This record gives sequence, C-alpha cells and structure tokens, in this order.
Amino acid sequence: MPGKHTGRAVKGSRLHLQDLINGEYQINFGQYLMAQSHSLENFTDGVFDWKSPLESQNFREYRDAEFLNQVGLSHLKENLSSFWPRLGPCWDALAIVPGKKGRHGIVLVEAKSHVKEVGTSSSACGAKPKSLGLITASIEVVKDALGVNDDSDWLGKYYQYANRLAHLYWLTSQNIPVWMVFLYFTGDSEQKGPLIDSEWRDHLSIMKTKLGLPDKHFLSDRIIEVFLPVHH
Repeated sequence: MPGKHTGRAVKGSRLHLQDLINGEYQINFGQYLMAQSHSLENFTDGVFDWKSPLESQNFREYRDAEFLNQVGLSHLKENLSSFWPRLGPCWDALAIVPGKKGRHGIVLVEAKSHVKEVGTSSSACGAKPKSLGLITASIEVVKDALGVNDDSDWLGKYYQYANRLAHLYWLTSQNIPVWMVFLYFTGDSEQKGPLIDSEWRDHLSIMKTKLGLPDKHFLSDRIIEVFLPVHH
C-alpha cells in the first residue's frame, strides 16, 4: 500500500498539484510562477525541472535528506540536521530552476485547496522534547531575522506555515537561490474550498497577523503566493 506521501491522490490539493506537475499545464505553471516573481524571473532563463510529485516515481513527496538529494543539495544534509530534526516538512512539489551564468536554484511548493489545511488546533507542533528544543531554537533565530516579536506563537495552529518559512530562511542562509511557492487552489467544491482569491486572502491575513509577520521582510521576494482555479 502506498505511504501517506506517495501514490495517486483521489481528491484535494494533492490531486490538483499532481495534475499540474504531470499534465499539460506543467510548463505553463513554471512560466506563471516566473511572471509572479521579479527575483525568480531575473534569476532563471530556462524551463523548470520538476522533481516531485512525478508519476514516474508514484507521485512521491520528499522530506529531510531525501528532499536535498532530489534538488542536488545532498552536501547540506549535516547542516540541515543541525537546524531541524528528522520528520521536517514534506514538500508538496520540488523543482530545480536553471539560472543564468550556470547557477541553479530551487523551488519549493506548498499547496492547499480548503481552509482547514491552513491551520487547526491539530496542526500544532507535536515534537518530542529533544526535537522541540531544536525547533524552538531555530524558530527563534528566524523570528529575529524577520522582525517578528518573541511572543508570537509559531508552534500553534499555524506551525506548518511557520516551519516552511524556517526552511526558506535556512536555505537562504546556505546561499541557495530558493523560492517558496504557497499555492492556493480555488473552486474545489468537493472539499468546500474557497471559490475566489479574496476568501483565501482573508484567512491568510489572519494567519500572518497571528504569526506576527511584518508586511515586508527580507524573505518577501523569495515567497510566491499564487491562486489558481482547479481544472475539472
């Protein structure tokens, strides 16, 4: 039986993202992302090389050292383990983007199709004490770098978004050209998801306020927030 992070999805954001990466829209999606980000558009001059979720790999998603392997960063495994414990973020999609002058960057994707995926009480960090200590220490570094107040709760219901930001920070600190795509699907009626962008934006505004995020910070140009209708 396929694991939680492998296999063809039957509904929701995983299904829509699998269709996007493996179907006829793949190239258009890469071009669309470039059009949404000046820094990405200025960096890359080629087609995205999607590494997951690929049909040829049973739609597998990757985390920890395996995600680094997929994007050609296996030399950073030890550095990652000193920043974050095992069972870190499992990335919905990964791509390598060819840059100008022979450089390569990476794109990380987190996809949602209904509001509860953004955060509920069950989304809070459930790490054991040893792991929690490392997570807390690393999050404090990230909060300080982004100008977030110490008392902002990054371990509660919006922990998933927070730990994605933390990994974006870490990769940037390793001098890796990286972009974090937060992809919000609209019109997923089966999941009772938002029908229009503004419904998403209202919930995201609340989340960012709770996390204490300023409107602009030094990772802002590395974050791409996009809203796409599902293809029925």
